[in-house]
Amino acid sequence: MIRNIVFTFLLVVSFFCGAQVQFFGSPESLKPLNTPSSENYIFLDFDNSQLYFSRANFAGNKGGSKDKGDIWVSAYDSAWATASNMSLNDDQFTAPAGLTPDGRYFLFHKVWFSVGMHYGGVFAKPLDGGEVFQVDIPFFKNRSPIQTGTISADGRYLLLSLENNLGYGVDDLFVCRLQPDGSWSAPKNLGNVVNTALQELTPFLAEDNKTLYFASNGLGGQGSFDIFQSRRLDDTWQNWSSPVNLGSAVNTPGAETSFAFTSDSDYAYFVSTQNSDGYGDIKRIRITSDIVAEVRNDTVVSMVATAEAEVFLTVYLLDKISEAPIQGTGQVVLEGDTSLYSTNDKGEIQIPDLGQPLNFEFKADGYLSSKRILSRDDFASGVSAKVLLDPLSTGNTITLEHVLFYRGTANFVEGSEEELDLVVEMMNENPEVKIFLKGHTDNVGNEQLNVYLSKERVIAVTEYLVSRGIAAGRISGEGYGGSQPVASNADEASRKLNRRVEFEVVRD
Repeated sequence: MIRNIVFTFLLVVSFFCGAQVQFFGSPESLKPLNTPSSENYIFLDFDNSQLYFSRANFAGNKGGSKDKGDIWVSAYDSAWATASNMSLNDDQFTAPAGLTPDGRYFLFHKVWFSVGMHYGGVFAKPLDGGEVFQVDIPFFKNRSPIQTGTISADGRYLLLSLENNLGYGVDDLFVCRLQPDGSWSAPKNLGNVVNTALQELTPFLAEDNKTLYFASNGLGGQGSFDIFQSRRLDDTWQNWSSPVNLGSAVNTPGAETSFAFTSDSDYAYFVSTQNSDGYGDIKRIRITSDIVAEVRNDTVVSMVATAEAEVFLTVYLLDKISEAPIQGTGQVVLEGDTSLYSTNDKGEIQIPDLGQPLNFEFKADGYLSSKRILSRDDFASGVSAKVLLDPLSTGNTITLEHVLFYRGTANFVEGSEEELDLVVEMMNENPEVKIFLKGHTDNVGNEQLNVYLSKERVIAVTEYLVSRGIAAGRISGEGYGGSQPVASNADEASRKLNRRVEFEVVRD
């Protein structure tokens, strides 16, 4: 039975969320876990305490040596313990998809054969002892004899490898997004930058929710399957950087798949057939990330050196109209490193207090992004601040507060482009949205000249957006002069609020 269940996840927020890895030394086999059969399709728990993987054609599987895959789990203390077979297995193919961050469910893949065809699904095992059920994912279809993929560390994305009629070849990579009501979106193909006419398997998303690791036999490389890395360039999930082969430190003339690590782990784990005990063995290689390396070398941080120095600031990401909490992210680039912080279900983002102002971009689906410089002074209550995002609801009028003009002209003040670029970004990510620009002035001076000036400013904004690739047909507008004030014109302090450009959200 497919159950339509609302998943409520506590989003895991970690400062150490670097996605770039370096390799140190050579891969080593996890001898306690590998057998003469095939180990494959791993999931590393977010706190590095458990390793889940599949074993195929193993006598200890529920279906015996003909069983195409049972999920096994090993716990880590000072070393990886002997693995045990999970109770959720049967005689069908199963592979781990991962734990939800709230600790309530273990997700896994299952494939079965019936009437001449393979069928696949994502299933959930309640960790409180409840019955296994199939997760309701709209328009889900997999016709491959295997199915792989993992849930993201924050629980917001499910990355999948599927074979269906929406692909470019055999197995392709897809993403499902967790919706505000707790349901999952239909699988969306990641596009032809990462997907080929051959097979893409075992997608793994780093904790920045942008860096993707996956196995492919359609992109060339060292052997049959190699592991590649690509970075998501926007929120369409179809615009990716060219995949980069991880190189000979990991990839061999054999087949490598199932790459996984966490931001605070000492090792990355993967599966290789090269020099293996059986068809596939689990191996690990020592890694570091840029941010973790800085912490270990004590260069970032007095903040992790002692308990009293470990201070975090809280930003509440809220809807500007209703002030309801919204799901989104805050991204900061500091000394070349990009860190991404996600909200929890209360709209909270935990930010480390690094003792210096940080330049953030706050984003959420269905909202206009906002760029803010946050310093200690912004946290009036000591540890928290509010960031209000404008919803892209039909008819909502959004003021571009930082798009400024030199007095009496339609010439932008330097720095206005930054907010206009956020509008460009929004329109690229929401192709169904059109905007109606509204230009306003104060009521000082000639009324007709003010109307003319407000129209000229609308034209200036339109020309800027079009120059950045937005179709002119998506933009219309009008100048209203000083006829629609939002503040008193009695003094300069309030009068300047009336000199503004707005846009109204229009959807067909």
